[in-house]
Amino acid sequence: MNSQQELINLIKANTKIIQIVSYETLLIHAYLVGAAHELGRDLYLWNRVDGIKKWDGENGVFSTNGGNGEARRPERAFSFFDEEENIILLLEDFHPDLGEHQGESIKRLRNVTMSANERKKTLVLSQPFRLLPRELEKEVHVMELPYPSFRDLEQILEEVCGTYGIPVPDEPDRLIEAALGLTIMEARKAFSLAYIESGKLTGAQVPLVTREKESVIKKSGYLEYFHPKEGMEDVGGLDTLKGWLVRRGRAFDKGAADFGLIPPRGILLLGIPGTGKSLFAKAIGNQWQFPLLRLDMGKIFGGVVGESEKNIGGALGIAEAIAPSILWIDEIEKAMAGAESSGRSDGGTTSRVLGTFLTWMQEKTKPVFVVATANDISKIPPELLRKGRVDEIFFVDLPTKKEREKIIEIHLEKKSRKTAEFDIPKIATQSKDFSGAELEEVVKEALFQAYDAGRDLRDEDLLGAISRTYPLARTMYESIDQMRQWAKSRAVAASGEEPESLGNWKNDDTPKLRQEGYANPFLPRKETKGE
Repeated sequence: MNSQQELINLIKANTKIIQIVSYETLLIHAYLVGAAHELGRDLYLWNRVDGIKKWDGENGVFSTNGGNGEARRPERAFSFFDEEENIILLLEDFHPDLGEHQGESIKRLRNVTMSANERKKTLVLSQPFRLLPRELEKEVHVMELPYPSFRDLEQILEEVCGTYGIPVPDEPDRLIEAALGLTIMEARKAFSLAYIESGKLTGAQVPLVTREKESVIKKSGYLEYFHPKEGMEDVGGLDTLKGWLVRRGRAFDKGAADFGLIPPRGILLLGIPGTGKSLFAKAIGNQWQFPLLRLDMGKIFGGVVGESEKNIGGALGIAEAIAPSILWIDEIEKAMAGAESSGRSDGGTTSRVLGTFLTWMQEKTKPVFVVATANDISKIPPELLRKGRVDEIFFVDLPTKKEREKIIEIHLEKKSRKTAEFDIPKIATQSKDFSGAELEEVVKEALFQAYDAGRDLRDEDLLGAISRTYPLARTMYESIDQMRQWAKSRAVAASGEEPESLGNWKNDDTPKLRQEGYANPFLPRKETKGE
């Protein structure tokens, strides 16, 4: 059922107050005009600038003729609504009167819900974001209009072409798909700018439309549009995870649905910091050639009541609007930590955001593939680990010797070095327990050493950099060991290779910080036995 029919059905069901949440003012007008025509009602619009205006169907405009242009105060609008019958009254941008200390407006709205049923009147509130006082939660029905559909944007493209007197492109699909996720106003601006800059509107202008969309998404503050350059060839190891991804990616083929396949929901990548989880998320976007959106969960949480819920809803709505897409959430445990105590610490905001996200994960129908990464398993809400929310949970361990060889080769090749000139097996052996990120830093440090010495890179530079590096496995031995034990029965190993046992770090005298598992940050481990 589309939004237009949903609105008509609500009015037929004698819903007294309907709140429509959308930036699409013209679309709201069109829906209400259609509803008023089908139900034989008069349609009126109120706002603080124009007062009350009546819809003039003959001329296709809202006119003060038949309305009251002087009724700019909210109480005058309510008085008008009380006096009339068989009407639909749209209160446009009424949300400032729904905030704190607006008890009079809230009471007037509650009175509307108790008015006589036989008078056939409906009050509609339109606003760009969701805001509803608790006093009205039971009385008001909230509708959130989705982002414009492919067909809606097709009409906007035709309108823009008509404005500039140019023909509609023969194959407009790529232009329209590039604008998915924009509002009607934003899409109109994107198409217009593309024409102004290039003098035409064809498939060649897709990058210009995409650039405008990236700018709009960035303005949200919590989403970032990525153009990943990294591919699967830049990820060393993780062959099991790569194979799974290739198989699941085929669910997006044209014949997959007829075969009975459904698009995958997403994956949760758990593991040791620096093992390539974020890199793999970028590689998925490159592999599937889908829009990659990075969601900053930390920026979702706002200081105003209801703002966090609005932000998460907006982010998920954009991801669905441009589907098929990939939604990447990095270090998700940091944002969701404390959800269990949320009612005592933040008024329940974290738990509500988590609930909204988990419900969406469970029930979403659009092909949005979620890639969530996490380093600290202990802080992940148990609800997120349940099967059904994601397709699979993968554990990303430290690379094995064979995988380290591949990672070292990748980073040397990126620096335009011939790998055959280096003793890669020896370097990989000496870098046991190093993560992928630490191996990258080894190559960088070795290059600095060689440049400072006035010669090209050698094995001794790489081996020297390794000897001066203290891997994470050395300072967080117990944490990594416990993580491995947990993952054995609860996650799938991302690599098909048997993990190597950690080095003998138990007797290491390196001082540890409290967050590395020890109580005193200034005492070496051998002095903390028995704690």
